[in-house]
Amino acid sequence: MSNGDLAGPGQQRVHAARLEVPIQDESLEVVLYKPKSPPQTPAPAIVFLPGRMATDDQYESYARALASRGFVVAVRSWYSLFRSDLELAHDAKVIADWLIQDQGVDSRKIGIAGHSMGGKNAIMAAAKYGGFASVVAIDPDDNGNVSVVHGLLASLKAPLLLIGAEVGWQASSVCAPLATNYLRFFEQAPAGTIELELKDADHVQMLDQPDRFGYGICRSGTADSRQVRITARRATVGFFLQHLQGGPVLPKVTSVHARFRVAKA
Repeated sequence: MSNGDLAGPGQQRVHAARLEVPIQDESLEVVLYKPKSPPQTPAPAIVFLPGRMATDDQYESYARALASRGFVVAVRSWYSLFRSDLELAHDAKVIADWLIQDQGVDSRKIGIAGHSMGGKNAIMAAAKYGGFASVVAIDPDDNGNVSVVHGLLASLKAPLLLIGAEVGWQASSVCAPLATNYLRFFEQAPAGTIELELKDADHVQMLDQPDRFGYGICRSGTADSRQVRITARRATVGFFLQHLQGGPVLPKVTSVHARFRVAKA
């Protein structure tokens, strides 16, 4: 891919390092991706929350695509099955505060993204704590004891992009079932929310390695995984460029790969 394709690398070289974020009585690790020579100082930043039981390296291509365009990106490390929604949303706030205080990022230009449970709690963090200027939720799942769809979603003020996997619900019930998937988020989302539906895609095809051992329970898609990942990454990068760096409006993509719609008031 060329530098002009938002799914590919940008102009900046990227440095990555695994770091520990101070948090009381716990160890909270992130992989921090930084442009070698950020074009903006202070730089805009992204907090990225993985899906439950997903490792941070599954989102490396997203982080590198963003960092190579001037963003400082902190991808939270793996977390256990027992991490609650409230705890994960709070982790996002802790990471954002650390980015401001320790990494010197622009406090007015912090976005948040997440996949699956991470997508749900990216929305929760932005609505509950504020301080996030835009949100990308990749195939979010509202499962759990605390609902975002029937709770904090209505109070979200930041622009929101929902990326949904059309046939993800056809796999195991732990993989964003129809009753709690991205469609339910869009039904209750604030006006202006964008939904990008990835046609024939499942819940893990937007990951860097969707066929890794253990992910088979979520595999129900017939789409090409590489194309799914490219489409999701291109939209994620474009949305953050628009809202955090003053880039062009995300184009209304309607193709054999995706459908695009915007929530009305």
